[in-house]
Amino acid sequence: MKFGINCWSFPKTFPIEEALKAAKEIGYDGYEVGLALEDLEHFGKDEFKTKFKTIKETSESIDIEIPSVATGLFWRFNPITDKENALKVVKAECEAASLLGAELILVVPGVGVPSLAYEKHFEKASDFVKKASKIAEECGVKIGLENVWNRVFAGPLEFKQLLDEINCENVGAYFDVGNTIPHSLPEHWIRVLKDKILQVHVKDFNLVELKFGIPLSGSVNWSEVRKALEEVKYDGYILPEVPPYLADPVKAAEDSFTSLKKIFG
Repeated sequence: MKFGINCWSFPKTFPIEEALKAAKEIGYDGYEVGLALEDLEHFGKDEFKTKFKTIKETSESIDIEIPSVATGLFWRFNPITDKENALKVVKAECEAASLLGAELILVVPGVGVPSLAYEKHFEKASDFVKKASKIAEECGVKIGLENVWNRVFAGPLEFKQLLDEINCENVGAYFDVGNTIPHSLPEHWIRVLKDKILQVHVKDFNLVELKFGIPLSGSVNWSEVRKALEEVKYDGYILPEVPPYLADPVKAAEDSFTSLKKIFG
């Protein structure tokens, strides 16, 4: 396994060059870059290419990998109800990944809507991801569908059903450990999804205080998570996706790394 850190573990105001350097100094092997709304607005323009080429140059200069590109834009452009704009997000992610040398993009398969029958969500999400898969294939990247609090595909069997219906070689699961709580257990997800897991986000969730936090600060059974990942022979990246502390831009990433070393060795 390799340890990486998600960009959202640092404050938005923290320059990405500083975040890359901090991640390297802490001991992370990789850094997950985020695609923001302003990046989407600049897609196809020189500003877009310049930004991600510069990030790539910085990462190479300090010898830290960029395994993936994440984005929160699928909450704004719901693939279930706004497929065309969601596909534009996919295109921008794929272009950024190509410029960065990243192998994976994070995609949310959709957000549940009350006006649509539950079963229809599978049909629409599958159609969207199949089209996204062709875009990603042209760019030589894979798509990791993330399990999120989106009111649909909420259990491991349903998520596996969605992946089976999509049935694309370059599409798998971007599994988030903390997002399974409180409605299910991460170890169950891991054992159901098995080799469909392409990459792993980690954070904890405290069932008493009902909030996310760094691994080992909440209710996740991390020994079972480790055991399950070992059983399915997962050897890819483990990346904390935790909120930064208000008083220090780097400390949450530092504490998360300490937790990863304790959990996974």
